[in-house]
Amino acid sequence: VYKEVSSTNLVLKDYANQGAPEGRIVIAGMQTQGRGRLGRSFFSPSDSGLYMSILLRPAMAAADAVKITTAAAVSVALAVEKVSDQKPDIKWVNDIYINGRKICGILTEASFSMESGGLDYAVLGIGVNTYEPEGGFPEAIRDIAGPIFHERKSDMRNRIAAEIINNFMRLYDSFEENSFYPEYRKRLLWVGEKINVIRGSEKTPATMLGADEDCRLHVRYEDGREEYISSGEISIRKA
Repeated sequence: VYKEVSSTNLVLKDYANQGAPEGRIVIAGMQTQGRGRLGRSFFSPSDSGLYMSILLRPAMAAADAVKITTAAAVSVALAVEKVSDQKPDIKWVNDIYINGRKICGILTEASFSMESGGLDYAVLGIGVNTYEPEGGFPEAIRDIAGPIFHERKSDMRNRIAAEIINNFMRLYDSFEENSFYPEYRKRLLWVGEKINVIRGSEKTPATMLGADEDCRLHVRYEDGREEYISSGEISIRKA
């Protein structure tokens, strides 16, 4: 546990490369170089959020690594439901929302084995906006980000960390059964609604049909063509 780090993922990668065992966890009260998907920064101020990373050494193919991220999303949603009266939603693939505001981002980074074709290790990073930071969120994300709680509660960041870890390790132990999938599917935002599928600068209107058991996004385009899209290939936005 650290008061401040550059990034919990970066710190844990160093541990992983030194041979740390699965289950090593780094938690920090602040990140100076917090990162999100697609190279974006992740706002990680002091004393308002929970920033943690979990080291995993799974026996799985690289193509199945999305299960780590989606199981983590379920773990966070269950944790929030346990400690609050909130009902979180999941925006495909792994952002957690409450009342239309993003309260959690998840970034899984992996090291691959050239010999086995599988994962050498994976670092699961989770950032949770427990409270609104002093002075509010920066203008760039003020209309997007939100906190779980608007008033401080005793020992809450510790409680959330414990709940997330317990939930995730339980689901991780049963990955082969896809035990997290029903919980993931029922919390998925925008099923049946119009979205935009975004690849680079190209934006394609579609209807979101859901996600399959491999957590691929299932969409139908305006010409009737359907597609299953893997994690990391696209972004989506409600039309």
